[in-house]
Amino acid sequence: MDVVFCFASFLLLTCTFIGLSKGYNDDLGIYEYRDYYYYQEEGLSSPTFLARPQTFTVEVGQSVIIPCDVDNPGKLRLIIKKMPGNGGSEKLISVGNDKVIPDPRMTVDGSRLTISHTRPRDAGIFICHFDLEPPLQLRHVLDIQYAPTVRAMVPPEQHVAMGKSVTLECKGQGNPEPVIHWYRQGGSLPTGQRSKQGKKLTLVNVDRHMEGMYLCTADNGIGEPASAAMSITVEYPPEIITQQFVVRTGEGDQVELVCVVHGRPPPDVVWTRDGRPLPDTLMDTQLYLPPQQQQQSSRANDVHLSQPYVAHRHTLTIQHVTEKDFGAYVCIAENIYGQKNAVIQMTGLPKTPQVTSSPNGGESNRYTLTWETESYYPITEFIIKYRKIHDGIWQRNRTNLMTGAWKNVSRVVDSEAVTEVRRHSMFYTLEGLEVATDYVAVVRVRNKYGWSAESDNFSFSTKKAMAVLQSTSGVSSSQPRVRASLFAFLLLGLPYAITVLA
Repeated sequence: MDVVFCFASFLLLTCTFIGLSKGYNDDLGIYEYRDYYYYQEEGLSSPTFLARPQTFTVEVGQSVIIPCDVDNPGKLRLIIKKMPGNGGSEKLISVGNDKVIPDPRMTVDGSRLTISHTRPRDAGIFICHFDLEPPLQLRHVLDIQYAPTVRAMVPPEQHVAMGKSVTLECKGQGNPEPVIHWYRQGGSLPTGQRSKQGKKLTLVNVDRHMEGMYLCTADNGIGEPASAAMSITVEYPPEIITQQFVVRTGEGDQVELVCVVHGRPPPDVVWTRDGRPLPDTLMDTQLYLPPQQQQQSSRANDVHLSQPYVAHRHTLTIQHVTEKDFGAYVCIAENIYGQKNAVIQMTGLPKTPQVTSSPNGGESNRYTLTWETESYYPITEFIIKYRKIHDGIWQRNRTNLMTGAWKNVSRVVDSEAVTEVRRHSMFYTLEGLEVATDYVAVVRVRNKYGWSAESDNFSFSTKKAMAVLQSTSGVSSSQPRVRASLFAFLLLGLPYAITVLA
């Protein structure tokens, strides 16, 4: 209403304000239409717009000129108004050279509207209008392009039970409408893809290796892409990794039994022996990172953990070990999703021997067997069991091999040969073996606390030889004399060859 009165006041220079309804005043010769006024003079041609409807596309912050160039406007006043792009009622911008809208970014120069430092809300339909009957109009569309924004449609921290599914969702805004891609910070998506397009990202059957920070990035080519971050934390039952299943030690030593525990929520951990919990004073818990993650953290020089795969290293320390401390220790971890345990055997027994000699002997009737073992205490005795694994010529398919009875060799280690080192290298020469024959052997060793387990079966052979068999038989005068030579090339188990000479 203020606009109309202002406009009416302006017209009082040449006319008298009559009212707001449409009508014709005989005294002034004026039509009243939509609150605006114009003179109707007979014999004058109607105005014509020189411009055509156009669509103007500019990026936010730029300037744009909306042309309403007209021919033969006469005394009619050009009206410029706007229909907002998001709907709503139209807004009057100017009437003639009089700007009505208070926005200082908009200026009117004759039949042109200039908008400086455009904003997204400037988008819409601009109407160049003469209030005739029927109305004369020219419509321009202004499209303002602007950089994207994006926001997460789910809470930024997602806690998911292992084996379940989770969906992340983002919504982007911008003009043009942005395209959304998903990334995983520090690596590929669980599918192995570098990225995935779409407003949603669904992970199924999640495990702890899917934990991490996920980014949705909106990009429309205007300005810089926008990103939103969401983290996935997988809750799962305890998992235990032991550094050693068997710890060999001795009296007076200090021993650390270690289990590395994963789990979320962080599991409660206890150590037991013979079913009885051990005192907390013997235990220590520290944050644990695998070596590769330690390197990443060091390179990043960041006190915050960039990787989610954190675990805790639980250490049980036993000082001044005595024989009564030997036995099985159990690391037990438990959270709301389950329980897991790992057994660590602390013992003074020797380690199972490892045979180190070559399987191909260099002597015909003897073979020197060498092996290594570990023991906190000196090795005092060993036993070797061996036997033949076939008789006669080697079977090409190694089936149906005849085996001989086990033979045992037991020796007490000479006290002068007993060493105080924990790693022991030993040997013994087996005598009275057969030429070019395959054998299998196992070894056990003993210290003050008892016998080790048997070594794996070790196959060896004495030195291979070439046996030549010749046979000559009388034949009738009508048959040739045949001499057969059998060459059994047994070196390295090669199959034999037969040569027939006429």
